[in-house]
Amino acid sequence: MTGPERLYGHETLRMMARDVPIRTVVLLNPNAGQGDWPADRLGAALQDAGLSPRIIDIKRSDPQRALVAPADLYVIAGGDGTVAKIAPLLPRGARFAVLPLGTANNVARAHGIRSEPGMVISHLPEADECAFPLLRVEAKGQDQVLTEALGLGALSASMEMAEAGKTGSDKIAEGRRSFAQALRQAMPKAHLIEVDGNARESELLMLEALAHGRAGPGLQLLPEPVRPGQVGLFTVTPELREPLLRWLEEGADGPAPGHVEQASEVRIACGGTVPLRLDDEMQHMDQAPRRLVLRGMDPNLHLLVPGQGSRT
Repeated sequence: MTGPERLYGHETLRMMARDVPIRTVVLLNPNAGQGDWPADRLGAALQDAGLSPRIIDIKRSDPQRALVAPADLYVIAGGDGTVAKIAPLLPRGARFAVLPLGTANNVARAHGIRSEPGMVISHLPEADECAFPLLRVEAKGQDQVLTEALGLGALSASMEMAEAGKTGSDKIAEGRRSFAQALRQAMPKAHLIEVDGNARESELLMLEALAHGRAGPGLQLLPEPVRPGQVGLFTVTPELREPLLRWLEEGADGPAPGHVEQASEVRIACGGTVPLRLDDEMQHMDQAPRRLVLRGMDPNLHLLVPGQGSRT
C-alpha cells in the first residue's frame, strides 16, 4: 500500500453517537484563500455536523491563549502557513482537523484531503485518526518545530522570485514557473550530510527535509508518506536537473524525480551561501545557519482524516 492509508488507524471516531456536544475550538485565518469561509458560515457548517464550535480569529486574538480552554477537538482553518503556526501549539495528545482554505494545502493533500471545506466538515463525524508527523530542527543552539519542510537551494530560492499578487491556480502556476527558473540557474553546492550516522558529501541543487512529503507550489516530492518519527529527505544532484525540469513542464504529476530516503536524524553542514526556508519563512542568507540537525518527533498529535468521500 503506497497511499496515505498506510498511516491510518482502523478506529473511527463516531462523534455523532455521543450524547454531549463536542467542544470544538476553531482557529481561523480569515485571510486564507479567497475568504469564502467567514466565521458565521464556518460555525454553521460545524454545528450541522454535530460540533459545538468556538471560533478564534487568529489575526485578532492570541491563539496560544485560546488553546488554554479544554476542547475535544481543534480545527485549523487556513493554509499551510496557518497549520505551521498552530499545530506546534496544540496540547499533547490533541485531536485536530485541518480545513484546507489555502492555495497549495500541502499538509492536507499529503493526507489525501483534497475536497472543499464543506465536504471535509460533513465527513468529520466518521473521520479516521492518523499520527501527525512533526520535524524538530536545531540550528545555532535553538530548536524549532516544523509542520511542512526545511528547504535548501532551488525551491527555497524560487519563493522570493515568484510574482506577488497571484491567487488560486494562478499562484500555483507562478510558483512552479519560478521554481523552474531557479532550478535552471542553481549552482551545485557542497553539503556534508549525515543520515542516521552515515556521512556523505554531495553536490546538490536543492535539499528538502519533509514532514509529510509535499512542499512549495503543490509539489509531491516523496512517493510515500513519511513514517511517524522520521524525516523525509529529498535531494537533487546536477544530473537530475533536466528530469526535474521535464517533470515540471509536464504538469508535475506524481512524485518528483529526486533522491529519496527516510531517517530518524539528519545532520547537514551547508557549503557556501544557500537559500534556507523553514516552513514558509525564508532566512536571510547572510544570517542562515550553516549547520542543521533535523529529527522526526514522536507523534503526539492525532489528525482527523475524513472518510473516502472527502478524499477526492
